[in-house]
Amino acid sequence: MAVLKILRCKNCTSPLPEGTTTCPKCHAVNLVQSEVNPLHIPAGMTNDYIEFFKQQTDANPKDTNALFGMGLVYMGLKNYELAQRNFKLAVDQSPLEPDIYYYFALSLFEGHNPMHLSNNVTNRIEEWLHTATNRQAKRKYLILQMILRQGAFVANGLQVKGEQPIELFNRIIKMVPEADEIVELEEHVQITDPQTLSWLSQLKANRCDNVHPAVDASPQTSSKFVGKNPCESFSDIRMGVQFGVYHRIDNTTIRDTYMNFSNEDDIDSSIAALQSEEKRAEFFDYLYEPSKPEMQSKPFYPIFKILKMCIGYALLWIIILIALSASDFGFAEMTIDKVNKKTKAEVAEFFENNVVIFSKLNDEAQTLHYGHITQPAENLKTVKEYAGFERSQDGLIAAILFVLPLFLLVLRIIIVITQVAIRRNNIRKNNRELKRQYGVALNMHNTRPTKTDYMEFCRHYLSQYSPCLDVVGDPVAIAMRENNMDEKDMQGKLLFINYFENEDDSGEYTYDPLYTMRYLYYVIAIPQKDKLLMLKNRWDTLSNEFGMCDIESVFYRNILSVNVSGDQITIEKVGGTVSGIVLAPNGESLMEYQDYNPENKMTYSVTRTSNSQVFVKALEKLIASC
Repeated sequence: MAVLKILRCKNCTSPLPEGTTTCPKCHAVNLVQSEVNPLHIPAGMTNDYIEFFKQQTDANPKDTNALFGMGLVYMGLKNYELAQRNFKLAVDQSPLEPDIYYYFALSLFEGHNPMHLSNNVTNRIEEWLHTATNRQAKRKYLILQMILRQGAFVANGLQVKGEQPIELFNRIIKMVPEADEIVELEEHVQITDPQTLSWLSQLKANRCDNVHPAVDASPQTSSKFVGKNPCESFSDIRMGVQFGVYHRIDNTTIRDTYMNFSNEDDIDSSIAALQSEEKRAEFFDYLYEPSKPEMQSKPFYPIFKILKMCIGYALLWIIILIALSASDFGFAEMTIDKVNKKTKAEVAEFFENNVVIFSKLNDEAQTLHYGHITQPAENLKTVKEYAGFERSQDGLIAAILFVLPLFLLVLRIIIVITQVAIRRNNIRKNNRELKRQYGVALNMHNTRPTKTDYMEFCRHYLSQYSPCLDVVGDPVAIAMRENNMDEKDMQGKLLFINYFENEDDSGEYTYDPLYTMRYLYYVIAIPQKDKLLMLKNRWDTLSNEFGMCDIESVFYRNILSVNVSGDQITIEKVGGTVSGIVLAPNGESLMEYQDYNPENKMTYSVTRTSNSQVFVKALEKLIASC
């Protein structure tokens, strides 16, 4: 979904006005804010967001962000007419934004089946999708285009212009999936076509109950979760590691691991492979065992249809023959009653003026035979009748009419057999390709790094002595450098909190690895000489780079108190305002800096900590000294 410049309060999920971190509704402080997906606004909050967007459009009717957001809210409510109206206004203001074209196209389905759409609606959807994919060929754009072309065109026997649905599927399956991409489609498009359903089943990730808790566990961890529900194991650790297969390293292992790394050869090969962005993308693509594809059945040759055609054309031929015989149009007949010289001359003349194709005669037993053509010089005593076509324009037309049914029959049989043969060949190719893709996906699933490997890689990447980085440095070093600070000039303990979220865009608890393992949130609090600098960020683990941090600072003289409560550090300031530092779930950061006492050497940074109590004590000393 296009990034909306609308943030929500993590406490009550109300919209946050731009430029503030304090919720006007519940007055909660949001140091780490989260973006809103208006398609999945929590129940009871839709009116708040509609009013919020209306205020923005009243203030600025050309606010694309508000118009787009309003359209998504109405679309989530299944009010497609108002959704389309707002999308159209948003397109007029931002004609280069592909997401608006995509959601406009999705709203045009209005929850209907692609097979039952009118030609006008189908063409409109195709036009909007074509514009979106030309701007940016996102995976979900291509999925919707595949559904439309398979359901509205192929399933209805219509010709597809552009890429065939199977070609789109082959492109899609190689792309990195997006969160909720198919869920969104299924909420607003009714899909019944068997082929489309088969493709979608291959694109979907397996649910929690299809995964075994020990599938990625090392010997140390697998026994820990024997007999437990994998989803319950996840809630035990709340670290973003799917289904409880998370192996925690003790302090000694941490110290030995990170202090002694000299190069990437010291990392396990499966972890080292994850330094490649492509390999990390494959980790999410092939996290679950792929579903075995459903093979299409090849159609049989229509024997009964061909027999029916033969009977039909035989009847047509008889009718034409009777009509020609009765009308004498280009068709000539001669009956022989008595044989004499005159008769021989007449027969010779009949052969000269007509093309004889038929005669009937008696054999020695006086049995009539049809279909013989007897030359005029032969014994005419046995011949009873001649029939043929005149050697004229009318006769040519009659002859064409005479052979036309046979020609059409042969042509139809060739066409029918050819069509079936082509379909059988295409299905054979598609089945072969599906088997190949399934084999590739299964091999990738079986050889991919485990979830434990992925978590270990993220730890390495965050480490102060990371072997995964060249000269960039870890997030703390990058933040210090961007703000022209040196860690040795710190006035106290630097706080580094980093954690995975366990919620989706709607705030619901989720097991989806795209939410729980892809994005890592972190907060850095840096005590300076006269103020506290707080930085927050989100690292997309599929990228090798950290983004720019959002910054907030507060002078020590303006701080009244610092308290640790629940999942955040609350900083009360002069004037009754507060700031907050969000802590990791259960107080556990993915990459922790341990601090116990000066004598304990199980630490690898004297200036950094992930312990909120240690940080608060150091901060209180600095505040007291001002």
